[in-house]
Amino acid sequence: MKLNEFVGNDTVKYELSKAMDSGTFPHALIIEGAKGTGKKTLAHIIAAYCVCLSDNEKPCGICAGCTKALHRCHPDIFITDGTQPGALSIETVRKIRTDAYILPNEAPKKVYLILDCDKMLAPAQNALLKILEEPPSNVVFVLTVSSANILLQTVRSRSRIYTLYPPDTEEAAAFLEKRFPDKNPGELMSFAALCSGNIGTAIEAIECGGEETTALAEEILNAVVRRRSYDLLLLTTKLSSSRDFSAKTVEKLLELSGEAIRASSGLEISSDAAKLASEKLSLEQLYIMSKNIEKAREVLMYNVNLNFYSTWLCASLLE
Repeated sequence: MKLNEFVGNDTVKYELSKAMDSGTFPHALIIEGAKGTGKKTLAHIIAAYCVCLSDNEKPCGICAGCTKALHRCHPDIFITDGTQPGALSIETVRKIRTDAYILPNEAPKKVYLILDCDKMLAPAQNALLKILEEPPSNVVFVLTVSSANILLQTVRSRSRIYTLYPPDTEEAAAFLEKRFPDKNPGELMSFAALCSGNIGTAIEAIECGGEETTALAEEILNAVVRRRSYDLLLLTTKLSSSRDFSAKTVEKLLELSGEAIRASSGLEISSDAAKLASEKLSLEQLYIMSKNIEKAREVLMYNVNLNFYSTWLCASLLE
């Protein structure tokens, strides 16, 4: 995908394009935004730009560098995904720091995509800071995170921050029509509207039946905010239907709690349920709720009785 094909976020695309054309591309970028807004997609577009061999528009999408970037096999693009255990450890960052001083294999630049940095601890961030302070001229670091405020201020100050938002419903629906040409356009518009333009969430809903889990997660969050314990118990009881359904709902609930924390920090979000939570609950309460949901996600990985689990979750969310 080329930069101009990235959906929405015209301001971000303009700023990146301007930096690309003027030769003032930053050595470190932080891409923040809610899940599903395209942080990883944009990170890979930037990586392709850095390794593109064309003398004209970059990324061109057809040169050897772009082709390898597309297939995730370019020797000068290094990807570290924070969703994998130990991927963001201080040892990993130290290896990146050492490797950064080795010349690229075949591209003009080396690119380090450090994805999903939400759980990157301070020691690892401080280790990364050492290379961000005086980076080699041919190295670019791209970090993705739900909110840049999660990262240390010293890391933020040495990076250029780009914030992604969901496109409008019409743009999202147009993208979905290209992605799912066999689907009914009206149905795709409904998915785009339900997910407030969040393309990643809409794709998940279409491919995995996420519409029902999204709706349930929002109802659960609303019940928590309004402290309606009986309503909450009835809602969490629905999770006993299947382990897969429970996992998807809890994952969506965790995403909504993260959205609420972002809103409390003054950032724009698309979920009405998360907005309400940010208005009614303190930041401390939101953090506690998010931690409890994370624990609920971990508990579900074990062979727990789903009837007991749904009751326990109800109590945990009201703490």
